[in-house]
Amino acid sequence: MDLSAIDVQQKTFRERFRGYDPDDVEDFLDRVVETLRGYELKARQQQEQLDALAQDLAGTKEAEEAIKRTYITAQRTSQEMVSEAQEKSNAILDKAKGQSESMVGEARAEVKRTREEAVAEHDALKRRIAQLRSAVGDMQSRLKEFAETASIDLEGLGASIDLETHSISEILENAAAESDEAPGDEATGVVEADQPAEVVAEENADEGAEAAAEDAREAAYLQQPRGQRPWERA
Repeated sequence: MDLSAIDVQQKTFRERFRGYDPDDVEDFLDRVVETLRGYELKARQQQEQLDALAQDLAGTKEAEEAIKRTYITAQRTSQEMVSEAQEKSNAILDKAKGQSESMVGEARAEVKRTREEAVAEHDALKRRIAQLRSAVGDMQSRLKEFAETASIDLEGLGASIDLETHSISEILENAAAESDEAPGDEATGVVEADQPAEVVAEENADEGAEAAAEDAREAAYLQQPRGQRPWERA
């Protein structure tokens, strides 16, 4: 059984022969009472402190729980934010990847189309060059043939001119001989009365040369390749 200061103070003892001095006992009990009261006061103070600490601890626990809840919420929020950011990042990457693939595909298609156009233009240019070469070859052949024909015609023209000039010279010589044989007579059928024989000979030579040149032009014209003459064109 616990004793309090009041219990000690109210305690009575029976007196016996040769017992303790009552005054000493009272003094001792008074000191014990004071000591116990001091202990009780300290105990109450300590209890109050314990109660305050308990309240503080309860508040601390509440704060700790709040901190824990806040931490858990923050952790969940951060995880959600990280997950959302990851999803957005993946979406952006997928979109960028799709756009890049589309751009690469368009670039490849453009390169292919440009290459095909370049090849087509190259082939067309090769065909055009071949056509031009063929046309130039045909033109060269025609010019060569025309030059050869013209050369032959000119040679024939020269021979014809020489022949007619020789014939005219003979005619002039014969006319001069006849004139010498019959001086004073009028030469009929050879030269006109008012023209000298030399003039008539020159006119005849000019007419012969013109006729020969016309024959050469006609021969060269007839020697042109088919399709060049008006009546033979399609």
